[in-house]
Amino acid sequence: MNDENLISAQEMIMTAFTNIERAQVEQNNKLFKSWKYVIQSIKSNAINGENLGMNLYSHLRIIDLKNEILLIEADHPAWIQTARLYQKYILTGLKRGLPELKISSLAFRLRGSNAELHKEISEEKIRNDMKSKIEKEDEIIREFEKSREKISESNENSNEKKEIPENLQRILDRLKNDILTESN
Repeated sequence: MNDENLISAQEMIMTAFTNIERAQVEQNNKLFKSWKYVIQSIKSNAINGENLGMNLYSHLRIIDLKNEILLIEADHPAWIQTARLYQKYILTGLKRGLPELKISSLAFRLRGSNAELHKEISEEKIRNDMKSKIEKEDEIIREFEKSREKISESNENSNEKKEIPENLQRILDRLKNDILTESN
C-alpha cells in the first residue's frame, strides 16, 4: 500500500461535512428541540398522573419536512392514533416555536414502512405521462372500433337472404297456412 492512497481521518471528516450547511443544521436542531418541548408538554387526564407527553416522545420521531408537511414515524399504530388526537396542539406549538418553518400539517408512518412525502414532480413529466396515457387509450379505442367494424361487416354478410331447403320450406308453408286458417 502506498502513502498516496491514504487519507487522514481529518480529511475524511472534512469531506463528509463540507456539503452540510451550518444554517440548516441549526434550523434542524431548533426543530428537534421545539418538537421535544411541544410533545413532552402534552398532559394526560388520567387519574394516575401518567405523563403522556414523555411516553409519546419516546415512541415518535421526526423523519422529514417537505412542502410544509412534517413526516413523523411511530413504532406502533396506537402511538400514531394518539398523536393524531393531539395533532392540532402539536401544530400550534411548532408554529409558535418555529414560525419561520411554516409547518402546515403532520403526516405519519409506521416504523419499518418506506412511506415518504411526495417529491416535487415537474410539469413536463406530468405532461409526458398524460400524453403517453392518452396515446395508449387512443390505441385501445382504435382497436375497439376495428373489431366493431369487423362484427358489423360480418352481420351485414349474414343478413343476405339464404336459400332454405325445399322440404323445410314446404313444412314452414303448411305451418303458416294452418296458423292463418285457424285464426279466421
